[in-house]
Amino acid sequence: MNAIDKLHLLAELGESHCELNHGPGSDNKDWPAVDYLVLPFGYHDNEVVEVTARELVVPVCSECAQALTGDDWTLLYCFECNSSHWVYRPLAKNHYRHHLLLLRGCPECTNEFGGLYFNDFRGVAGELEFLAGMVNRDAA
Repeated sequence: MNAIDKLHLLAELGESHCELNHGPGSDNKDWPAVDYLVLPFGYHDNEVVEVTARELVVPVCSECAQALTGDDWTLLYCFECNSSHWVYRPLAKNHYRHHLLLLRGCPECTNEFGGLYFNDFRGVAGELEFLAGMVNRDAA
C-alpha cells in the first residue's frame, strides 16, 4: 500500500464504521471505526521476493482491535463475502491458537469450502497490521 492510499484511508476514517460482527441485532453504525486492519494477500516467488496481489482493508472499532490483539478471542473472517464471526476461546470446544482465521467461502456465501488461512499478530510481524501502526512505522 502506497502513502497516498494510506492517507486516503485515514481521511475516510472519521466516516467509517466497523465492518466486523458485533452480535445479533447490532448495527455497524453504532461502532465507529478507529483504525483499519490491513492484510496483504499474495505469494512468495522465492525466499526473497514476496508478491502482494491485493490487500484486504477492514475498518475496525476499538473493541474489535483490542479483541484481535488480546488472548480471549479468535476472529473467523470470510474474505469472499466479508462476513465475520467471533469465537470466545475459553468456552470453545476447539483450541484456537490464532487471532485471525481467514476462510475462503463460508456457509453464508457458498456451500463449497475453499480453504482456511491463518496468521497471528505476534507470530508473524508485519503481515497483519493496523493502518495506524503502518503509518507510525513509515514516519519513523
